[in-house]
Amino acid sequence: MNIGFLLPATFAVTHAGNGVRAQAMAQAQALRALGHTVIELDGWKAFGEQTCEVVQFFSGGFPHYRIDEVLRATQPDCKLVFAPIIDSNEPPWRYRLAARLGQCHPKIFTIPGELARQARAADVVVCRSRHEQRRVVDDLGVPVARTRIVLNGVDAPNPTLDLETVRRQWSLPEDFCLHVSTYTQPRKNVARLIEAAGAAGLPLLVAGTADDAAEEARLRALAARHRGIRFLGYVDAASRDALYALARVFCLPSLHEGTGLAALEAAAHGAAVVITERGGTRDYFGEMAHYVHAEHVDSIRTAIEQAWHAPRSNALRDHVVNQLGWQQSARALLDAYR
Repeated sequence: MNIGFLLPATFAVTHAGNGVRAQAMAQAQALRALGHTVIELDGWKAFGEQTCEVVQFFSGGFPHYRIDEVLRATQPDCKLVFAPIIDSNEPPWRYRLAARLGQCHPKIFTIPGELARQARAADVVVCRSRHEQRRVVDDLGVPVARTRIVLNGVDAPNPTLDLETVRRQWSLPEDFCLHVSTYTQPRKNVARLIEAAGAAGLPLLVAGTADDAAEEARLRALAARHRGIRFLGYVDAASRDALYALARVFCLPSLHEGTGLAALEAAAHGAAVVITERGGTRDYFGEMAHYVHAEHVDSIRTAIEQAWHAPRSNALRDHVVNQLGWQQSARALLDAYR
């Protein structure tokens, strides 16, 4: 099968850790391993003589404005698959209202309105969780029969990690809490995480990228009030995986998460997981993670303490590695295409 993958043009100037890009790249690699051709569609290259049986576009909204009309005109036999990224804390009623406003007049545009139009025009809408499916059906007005849930996946842990070298490099304690993200994004909720870890008196390492210098300075100043909270900055993939394997607890108390790919990666390496209850996380972690109310520091602190003191268990690691590989995700995508 020839499959086209299309990401928003704005992703060309985002950081390498963008979760939607990571999802698309991993699914493309897994589809290729199953014998299919995945074409990374590029605005600089005309579609030309290429023929795709399926085109899947990610995220949606105005970066893909009129994608359905153009594709139907140029590739009438191609199936259009929409993979929306609905990470929203908006109350459902307000989301529905915005979607309807965006469809009541040709000159009124709203993001939910455009998402709704694209979702209804697609042959199938691929959702990352039951939560996302509910938003697509209830708020965007898509018939449930035209939606499919395709869970994201995770790579198997790397068995060749040099853990002790990484431990010495950063003089790591025997046990610590870890957070990896673009940590200056407000959605990642790192300020409350710092307060919670500081109140618990537990060591916290924050790694990843910063895209807002002023917010990074604010977070570092906040961390300086507590002992044992350190910023490692950007780490390469091998060092990141070693940190996952060395961490006792991985913390992702975001305001919302569609999946929580970094938490999945940490779980695959054996870390206990503290994660937001908002979004699609329960479809991935079941009852094996510690969930938090993201806006309450006390909830985050309590969950971290519970995860820290709980007996070590391989249940979450085994679930993630055995049930949530990218091969399973790719096979579910193929079923959705068909």
